[in-house]
Amino acid sequence: WLLPRIIGMARASELLYTGDTIDAATAKDWGLVSEVVPAADLMDRAKAVAAKICNQAPDVLRMTKQLLRQGMLTNFDTIMEMSASMQALAHHTDDHKEALDAFFEKRAPEYKGS
Repeated sequence: WLLPRIIGMARASELLYTGDTIDAATAKDWGLVSEVVPAADLMDRAKAVAAKICNQAPDVLRMTKQLLRQGMLTNFDTIMEMSASMQALAHHTDDHKEALDAFFEKRAPEYKGS
């Protein structure tokens, strides 16, 4: 279900019918991965990306994940309505206030997930 949506029906068909494998550069070109790093740097890079994600507001990150998933299943108008609703919810969180305070105080925000 997901593979043809990411790389297209022709590429997905060829991969699945032939059993061929692709290299990392091709996977990146086709949109299957967002970044390719040398094997020796993989764990450090993965930890850096994970740390960056962990520095985001947890509630808003959950909403973003939900919108991304729903975006694959629904039409444009519906996802825009959902986005507007979630944005309104996000504006009422303590983390939103913290983001604004941190911005004006020129410091990194400290999100708590509320």
